[in-house]
Amino acid sequence: MNSSLKENPFSNRAIWLYAVAFIFYAVNHMLLIALPFFSQSLGAGRSEIGIIMGAYMFVSMFLRPLAGSIVDRFGPKNIFMIALILNAVVLVTYTVGNLWTFAIMRALQGAILAFFSMTVHLLIIDLLSDKVRGQGLSLLSLASMLPYTFVPALVLYMKNQVSMTEMFLIFAGLGFCNIFMGTHLFRKLNNRFHKKEETSTAHSSDGGKRKAVRTLIVPSLIMLLASIVFSVAPTFLPLYLESRGMHSAPLYFLTETAVLIIIRFFGRKHIPSSGVFPKWLLVILIGCFTVSPALIAGSLSMPVLLGAAICNGLALSLLYPTLMTYISFVVPEHVRGYAIGWFIAAADLGTSMGAFVMGWIADEFSYQVMLEAAASIGVVTLILVLLYRRQKVVVQ
Repeated sequence: MNSSLKENPFSNRAIWLYAVAFIFYAVNHMLLIALPFFSQSLGAGRSEIGIIMGAYMFVSMFLRPLAGSIVDRFGPKNIFMIALILNAVVLVTYTVGNLWTFAIMRALQGAILAFFSMTVHLLIIDLLSDKVRGQGLSLLSLASMLPYTFVPALVLYMKNQVSMTEMFLIFAGLGFCNIFMGTHLFRKLNNRFHKKEETSTAHSSDGGKRKAVRTLIVPSLIMLLASIVFSVAPTFLPLYLESRGMHSAPLYFLTETAVLIIIRFFGRKHIPSSGVFPKWLLVILIGCFTVSPALIAGSLSMPVLLGAAICNGLALSLLYPTLMTYISFVVPEHVRGYAIGWFIAAADLGTSMGAFVMGWIADEFSYQVMLEAAASIGVVTLILVLLYRRQKVVVQ
């Protein structure tokens, strides 16, 4: 590949990859909003809807390390296309309109997500030079996050305009559109990744995986603890504000999302793109998500609430791509997918644990105590980073 293309996070190949990721995550988030309504129309109760919707992330979380190992073995390019094709098939199958079908297809989509997320991360890492890798990972995460800003409103509008079958056919059409776009990208990547895929199995070893796991412990723990804190606002803040007679949650989330998008795009150049542990940037970001629940626990005035949203949005925007970029440099290349799988699984586990643990604290004590507990977790995470002494590591 032309070296100038590798230095450009907006090269043609990179943009095609961002677009494929955008459509993939948009359709999956559309299903997240639409499926509960359609399941209910077919007679599903709340517990059944919970099982159908929970199967997606549950399967994905546990499959990620295995998916990473498989991608390391066979290369990201081919599995990237297989994931897109299977995703389109699953989207068509939803038109059967049966609750068992919904549950099985949702679980299959969780498996597909585990593989797809591995491949897009590895492809963008290989498309770009070390110097701009952090920018590429930030833009990729931005592409996967953007659907969350408009998809809920779009689906809520569509469900009153078209039938369930018609909506699923629209989703399937987007899935086949992604196959077309992925095929275009696949052809461009064919020569570049052929050699890597042939040699990837030759270097794989249990020793490399053990070294990757040791390297991953602290970054993954940071992401897990952060995800617990991040889960508080979307899960419980609207309920807390409503219990206090306030209806400003939409403004909070609008502010947070705006900060997230702006910082993730314009702040991408400040993500360290090397094997040096980004301690002081992490200290700032962790400080932000620690201050956010502390502010809300202290006061619910509008300026304080907006300040908390800005802090949380700033932390959300850069923490994940910063840690992902660091990991991509310090784990052996032949087990990079395996390492990324464990890291993302830690983030997923933190999100799930956060909803459960913080809900229990709120039930047993109060929302106030829950917010204070979230801030305390932030303090623990901050201490962990300050005590971490790892220096620059270059692993091949």
